[in-house]
Amino acid sequence: MKKKGKSLDMTQGEPAKLLILFAIPMLIGSVFQLMYNMTDTVVVGRFVSVEALAAIGATSSTTSLLLMLGQGLTNAVSVVISQAEGAGQEERLKRCVSHAAYLVLLGSLVLGLLAFFGARPFLQFLGTPANILQDAVAYVQITGGLSVALTAYNGVSAVLRAIGDSRTPLYFLILCCLLNVGLDLVFVLAFQGGVPGVAIATVLAQAVSAVLCVLYMLRRHPRLRPDREAFRFDRSIMGEYLHIGLPMCFQSLVLGIGMFVITAVINSFGSDIVAAYTIGSKVEQLATLSFSNVAFSFSVYAGQNYGAKLYGRIREGLKKGLLLIVGLSLLSTLVMLLFAQPIARLFLEENAAAVLEGAVDMIRVEACFFWALGAIWTVNSALRGMGKVRVALVSSVVELVCKIGVSVLLPLAVGYIGIWFAAPTGWVLGLIPSLIYLVHWFRRLEQS
Repeated sequence: MKKKGKSLDMTQGEPAKLLILFAIPMLIGSVFQLMYNMTDTVVVGRFVSVEALAAIGATSSTTSLLLMLGQGLTNAVSVVISQAEGAGQEERLKRCVSHAAYLVLLGSLVLGLLAFFGARPFLQFLGTPANILQDAVAYVQITGGLSVALTAYNGVSAVLRAIGDSRTPLYFLILCCLLNVGLDLVFVLAFQGGVPGVAIATVLAQAVSAVLCVLYMLRRHPRLRPDREAFRFDRSIMGEYLHIGLPMCFQSLVLGIGMFVITAVINSFGSDIVAAYTIGSKVEQLATLSFSNVAFSFSVYAGQNYGAKLYGRIREGLKKGLLLIVGLSLLSTLVMLLFAQPIARLFLEENAAAVLEGAVDMIRVEACFFWALGAIWTVNSALRGMGKVRVALVSSVVELVCKIGVSVLLPLAVGYIGIWFAAPTGWVLGLIPSLIYLVHWFRRLEQS
């Protein structure tokens, strides 16, 4: 196992150990990321109102889509740079970093305009209840319209993780989390800013973290610092980013359509069920931390080894990674089945029994299928790291069709609880095409 400064070389050493070592800082970071995300929910739910909590929850599909579109671009950065790192192409690394900056700026501009001008029609189309619409629109316009800070941070993090440095993004994520907690309390309690105040606090914390992360990367990783020549436009590098990034963005769009449909169905059941979904989603993020980061780290592992043409290591790592991730997911399932109610109650006042019941139902249903979620994350991370983004797209389309079908049809028979089965059905059936492709790819590799 070889390290380059603070970077981890994933082309050497025991795959499972590498994945764990790389994932530990990401796991710690995800805990803070979850705290960062939950701060808005807890502060608004405790100190503003249930309606304000529902307003933020009603934006989840819209803000998640914007985030995923941005991540589609930054994930492309990670794939291209991890393959260049695995191949030992030092000069190409600098050009890739400079062109990543172009990609982030252009993507942020498009996403910001989409968020600012599209927030109200999107939320109205989804049937957002009238009593929470204005706050929901404000939240999307502020956090999405100023998404350049978050996209820049994610872009720098993608570059650093691609070369094996998962610690530096952690430090600045912790800083962002602490800033967000403090600013949330100031804007809500001191300034009485409500939902818009929470959104402003979030953007300010992201901006500070992004600027400091960029400066730190340029100082501590000189080999990533582009020179003047590296900023000359290179059509091949930008083309490679778009070749990988656009299918990822389309995949995000496909998943976003599914989220829109599910959100519209949830909205039809009223603000209590919207609030229950908000809480259930946050708890799901907490429950999946133990295995999500190991799964997502596989993209860098696969990218570096694919760039180095060490295909056998990808197969070996995938087998061991799946065993590890399924084991961790089953442990998370057990914890959620036992403690769903006390965890969900942390978000609510005593007089919100209907919200609590809906949230607990969602948590317990989805927890039973965490094994499938961990598996599909791992397999699709491997495909993305290898640049096989179209296969992951097929998986996402299957997942989308299943989610829409179940979320629309099953509630007609069993009520709102049927919505909670939509995502698990998509996880299970969406996993199938990706597994089939990888099995055939490895078999062809053996034959050749």
